[in-house]
Amino acid sequence: MAVLAAMVLASPAHAVAGDAQSPAGGAAIRFCVDEANPLSATDLAVAQAVAAQSGLRAEIVKLNTGDDGVGGDSDDAKIDPAKAFAKMAKQCDLVMGVPVEASGFGVPKGLQATKPYARTGFVMATTGAPVQGFAAMAAKADIGVDFLTVPNGYFNTQTAHAEHVYYTNDDLLSALLKGEVGSAMVWQPWLVREETAHPHALRTAIMSMPDAAWNVVALYTPQAAAQARAFNQGLERLKQAGQLKTLVAPYQAADE
Repeated sequence: MAVLAAMVLASPAHAVAGDAQSPAGGAAIRFCVDEANPLSATDLAVAQAVAAQSGLRAEIVKLNTGDDGVGGDSDDAKIDPAKAFAKMAKQCDLVMGVPVEASGFGVPKGLQATKPYARTGFVMATTGAPVQGFAAMAAKADIGVDFLTVPNGYFNTQTAHAEHVYYTNDDLLSALLKGEVGSAMVWQPWLVREETAHPHALRTAIMSMPDAAWNVVALYTPQAAAQARAFNQGLERLKQAGQLKTLVAPYQAADE
């Protein structure tokens, strides 16, 4: 759950009703979308497209967990993301943009997950040299990682010399661009958002390492099971129509 806390935080006190999309009137699915989550544009696009495929209205509840929470909500989310997701799920049928391990592990107790709609993860990034396997990269040059993230666990006694730990993604990317490290392992959605705003033509690849690949799902309570079924059905139609791949680019469409 520490990984979830670092990637998707919840601050329900800052929820704002968003605009509804597709058929006027009739049944709706209410989606929570966190604008501070670097996946938010993808989450919104998928939510609206899935609802349209199901002939339902997409009602969007916009959150911004980048703001400090009222009454300690933001701090609570960092300490207990499961509690934060549960709060969000009370405001909407589906909480979008939640990364879970590709094995399915990591769904908070009391909540359930839809079928995954995108696959992302921790990427190895370089400023020009081709990305190779982890051992080869560690043998060549130092590797930068963010503090308390999955890549911290990849280093052993043979590769520990290559690990350089940074406390923010900004510091990690800065070190890579300055040549302080030969490569960096970064959460892909964060890097995509940063590179969209400030392109650096980096080479990236998701590594074949434990827990490097993550699926993106929506979470829901048992009370929203009907809406989740509608979501899964609409998602399957998007896949069959070949539209999901475009909606989630530059991430991979989930293959489950």
